[in-house]
This record gives sequence, C-alpha cells and structure tokens, in this order.
Amino acid sequence: MDKLQEYRKQIEDIDDQLVILIQRRLSLSKQIGAYKKENQLAIYDPKREEELKQINLDKVAEEFKASYLEVFEKILKVSKDFQL
Repeated sequence: MDKLQEYRKQIEDIDDQLVILIQRRLSLSKQIGAYKKENQLAIYDPKREEELKQINLDKVAEEFKASYLEVFEKILKVSKDFQL
C-alpha cells in the first residue's frame, strides 16, 4: 500500500469513529432538548456555548485552533437545531 492509500485509510478509520461520536452527541442533544422543553429552559445558552468552546480550544494545538473552531461551531449549531 502506498503512502497516500495509508493516509486515506487512516482518515476513513477516523471518519468511522466520528460517525459514532456525532450520532451519540446528537442523541444526547435530543435528550437535552426534551429536558429543556419540559423545564421551560431556553435552547440557546450562550454562556455554556462559550464555556464549551474554551474548554475544547484549550485542548487543540495552536495550528489547528481556527479550523477546529469552525467545525465545532457547526457541531454546536446542528446540536441546537436538533434540540428544537
């Protein structure tokens, strides 16, 4: 297997893991949405969102922060939409 195929295989393996993790996250988001509705809480919590961004950005290497933030903000948007 040449180097490119090796890299692509590694990406496919990571994508497989991402599928599982994103589905788990969305399932939990749905549960959180139901809880918030039952307890008349707002879906959007800007303080919590900023807290999550900071917690996660602190774990990311500097060279990847901007790209990670772009992806993470999309995940947060989709998660909020899923709560509706």
